[in-house]
Amino acid sequence: MSAYRPNVRIFWNVHEHRLRAGWRIALQLLLATILGALPIALIAEPLTALHRVGLFLPLLDHDRYDRVINMIVGPLLTLGVVGSVLIAARWLDRRPLSHYGVVIDAKWWKSLALGFAISGAVMLMIFGFEFAAGAIVVTAGTTAIVYSIVKVLCVGVYEEFVTRGYLLRNLADGMNMQAAIVISSLVFAALHFANENASAMSMIGLAVNALFFASAALLTRRLSAAIGAHIGWNLFEGAILGFPVSGDKEVASLIHIRQLGSAIVTGGAFGPEAGLVGVAASLFGIGAFYVLTRARSPRPEARVLSSAGSPPR
Repeated sequence: MSAYRPNVRIFWNVHEHRLRAGWRIALQLLLATILGALPIALIAEPLTALHRVGLFLPLLDHDRYDRVINMIVGPLLTLGVVGSVLIAARWLDRRPLSHYGVVIDAKWWKSLALGFAISGAVMLMIFGFEFAAGAIVVTAGTTAIVYSIVKVLCVGVYEEFVTRGYLLRNLADGMNMQAAIVISSLVFAALHFANENASAMSMIGLAVNALFFASAALLTRRLSAAIGAHIGWNLFEGAILGFPVSGDKEVASLIHIRQLGSAIVTGGAFGPEAGLVGVAASLFGIGAFYVLTRARSPRPEARVLSSAGSPPR
């Protein structure tokens, strides 16, 4: 028995009576992959097969059909990924949802609105700066942005539940919170490395952008602030102002623009995250959260980081 116990401890925390953090993270990601794939396998693929033979939405061309099917499957995929976090929290971590900043109360909705407002203001600042500097030219506008809105809502919810929700809190189990914030932000950036027009500068910018979202969750103690900030950032960036969103150009936006100027400043074809203006905007957003939360409650970051670093057993 004594020879076997060290091997057990690689997998099992005998003091907390649960799997160690690394295994919990791996299992949650596996569960998210499975649950996220179910709507694709059970709904998207069969409907696409019917579309190809003219039995489902036959009048839509390939691009318009893809947008419609993604609007159907996207919310279901989001529910699957969020569900994987809820299941992992209950059965792997054995923690209440409040540990991840998921407390559906008045502050949840206020934090969601605060995150959305700060990101919207930050993105409007980017647009105003580039427009004044002659780095963009407004060419046209449209209101056909329903697909883009659905997409940013889904992405903002499931990416935040996984990264600033589950991953960040479990990384903090094996290290201090500051290190967990840095590592989870680097993971967030790496997940976008395969995006079109990605570069070393875009990875730096996305890592700083992830720090902005992490600060939203930690300073407000509500994951909804990060969700709101993520949704607001992507919505204003792509669907409203017409910038590329992490290399992905929206099919429709309220304003159509033509990007000019130096890519190192503007981010070019990847979007503002890959430019100095995007990095500055993310840092400004962090400062805005700090100032606004500090004004409402003295030293909130001290309480957040101390409680996050010592999770309930």
